[in-house]
Amino acid sequence: MGIPAPDHSLFDDTPSYGELTEQLAASQLLIEQQDARIVDFETEVRSLRDHIGRLEFELGRSSENSSKPPSADPIAARQSRAERRAQARGARSSGRTQGKQPGAPGAHLARVVPGRTLTHTPTACGHCGGNLGRARVTDEIVRQVLDIPGIELLVTDHVAERRRCRCGHETTAAFPREARAPVCWGPGVRAFAVYLMDRQHIPRERTAELLSEMLGAGVSTGWLCQVQQEAALRLGPFIDAVTDQLRASPVIHADETGTSVKTHKAWVHTVATDVLTLLGVHERRGLESFCAMGVLPGYGGVVVHDGWGPYEALDDLLHAQCHVHLVRHLRAVGETPEFSIWTAQMRRVLADATSASKAAAAAGLRRVPLKVTDDIVRRYDEALDVAFALVPTGPPPWRRHRGDWTNEQRACWNLATRMRAQGLPVLRAPPRHRRPGRQQPRRARFGW
Repeated sequence: MGIPAPDHSLFDDTPSYGELTEQLAASQLLIEQQDARIVDFETEVRSLRDHIGRLEFELGRSSENSSKPPSADPIAARQSRAERRAQARGARSSGRTQGKQPGAPGAHLARVVPGRTLTHTPTACGHCGGNLGRARVTDEIVRQVLDIPGIELLVTDHVAERRRCRCGHETTAAFPREARAPVCWGPGVRAFAVYLMDRQHIPRERTAELLSEMLGAGVSTGWLCQVQQEAALRLGPFIDAVTDQLRASPVIHADETGTSVKTHKAWVHTVATDVLTLLGVHERRGLESFCAMGVLPGYGGVVVHDGWGPYEALDDLLHAQCHVHLVRHLRAVGETPEFSIWTAQMRRVLADATSASKAAAAAGLRRVPLKVTDDIVRRYDEALDVAFALVPTGPPPWRRHRGDWTNEQRACWNLATRMRAQGLPVLRAPPRHRRPGRQQPRRARFGW
């Protein structure tokens, strides 16, 4: 039996070398496309993670861990704050009855000289019903009621006489300043209207309604606008005097917060001392608004602020960081358990620095003693060393979610870096007035 001949038809479907090359190229192209899609997906995932992280961070911000005002707090934050206050009040009042405590001085309205006295006489005996018209008075009990009289308009006619001289010329007397029209509102009504709108913040329409009902005569919103403008113009000399006194103060505080003017975003700028406060509204937040207020440009003292960048552009003054703002940022970073160690440590350092400054001022010293200064600076540096030991070696990558950095680590590194770079403004204490001709020590109040 012979060996069968090979059947070459079985190899007819075997691809050629050219076909294999084409298939390989197509597979490589498909792999490259899939790799590109994977890179796109990874980029999108990182972007979404970054976006979610920022949203979560914004949701967690409140007036206690950021510069947001309490009015912008979410309901949960307000409820939490109210519960803590209630618990604190309960802890303070534990075991105590409501109201005035035994032995504590009472608080009540003080008697004043009465404008009138009304005597109330009993007419019949409460026991037998006898007539008490001629009965002897044995005692008097006095109760004083403080009330406001019914509001009535005080209408005054100002009559300007016209008299004729022997020469034939007639002269008319001048009207007082408040009599500016045949019938007009007097200075009391005008001052009360400005008080309602600009101190009690009652809307203009409701102010017009209140005054119309109270005075029994119509008050228009247009007239209220005119009264506000007149009051603003008459405050010009007062504003200038406050500005001059602020510029002469050795230490001032500056801050800004957002507001709305009609439908536009604006900023309320504050420059203040312990006895003076100057407010200004401007459409901008930066240097242009500083120049408009006329206090900070050219000021040579210490300005306490929140560390916002445009303040650093003012070179003629000394900068000091506001500890209230820093404590909020420390509290926000400390919400992550692993960073609570150094934030609590740093908060104690800032509190001790503030106490040392107040104690030195109360003792009449021109600066904090050097021994206390060295200890606070040492503890300040130690707290920052702890902070940098808790995060990867910086700086973090420019793009988020790269290099194994989390948002919490970024926030920790950013705050610690800022506090190390601005250590002197953070620990600077307000200077006292310098005596002429006296040389200042080389060491700063709190410095390195």
